[in-house]
Amino acid sequence: MFDYSTVEEKAAEWGITCRHVQNLCRDNKIEGAVKRGGVWFIPNETSSPVQNTKSGLGPFRFEGTKKKIFENAIQLFMHEGYENVSMQDIAEAVGIRQSAVYNHFKSKQELLETIYDFYIHHWLYNRLTLNDIEKLFETESLFDVITKGFIYEFDKDILVQMSGIASIVFQRAATDKRAADLLMRLNLKEGIEFVEKALNRAIEVGRIAPVDTHTISVLINCSRIYMLLWWIIDPPQEVFQKALKDEQALYKIAASLLTDKKLADTELTATKPPGA
Repeated sequence: MFDYSTVEEKAAEWGITCRHVQNLCRDNKIEGAVKRGGVWFIPNETSSPVQNTKSGLGPFRFEGTKKKIFENAIQLFMHEGYENVSMQDIAEAVGIRQSAVYNHFKSKQELLETIYDFYIHHWLYNRLTLNDIEKLFETESLFDVITKGFIYEFDKDILVQMSGIASIVFQRAATDKRAADLLMRLNLKEGIEFVEKALNRAIEVGRIAPVDTHTISVLINCSRIYMLLWWIIDPPQEVFQKALKDEQALYKIAASLLTDKKLADTELTATKPPGA
């Protein structure tokens, strides 16, 4: 079994829950996954099946009392700290009995895990797929591809929740392995890999000249982390707008490091003398 990983190992690597991985195996969404003795095993080199597609990543929304519990828990965990909040505190914030909270979430830990899952789902769901970005390379400028293809846009209500969860993740990263893995694998590693794959594809189809795509991907992802930190630490609109200008400047630098072969070929054709 040296060539295979367990569900637990892949869940940690991909930043999703074990149940999510098991469901993907059951639904034949993970190529090469095998079930032996009632336990799923996944090939070591298998990449996350949820990184580059929106399939299976529904809106992950809650309604009614469950939504109120979820939203109030995020605010309480963010402002008071997870360890300092009880299920009774959450119930009081919602205006219900504590027993009613357990009708929706079996424990405070399950509630926290659901918050993490929500963050992962929307982080991946609210961006373009690699196929979408490849289409942008056919028609848009390199700067527009970067600004349209590599940013994350959320509905207003989702934006508030994502901001709160991001704060929780950063707070807990030093003591909570799941939060640390989520921050490392989703916000850092996966974000860089996603941009790098898109740029490598642009090279393959002849849109940009060969370049150090990893370094440019790090630059683009760092600008995203820069915005995320401003978003968490100092969210007033005027501060955010200033950070946004800085982000645009970083994107311009990233775009300037790419040689647009489509533009270069057009300019070369325009400068050729008639009949050449």
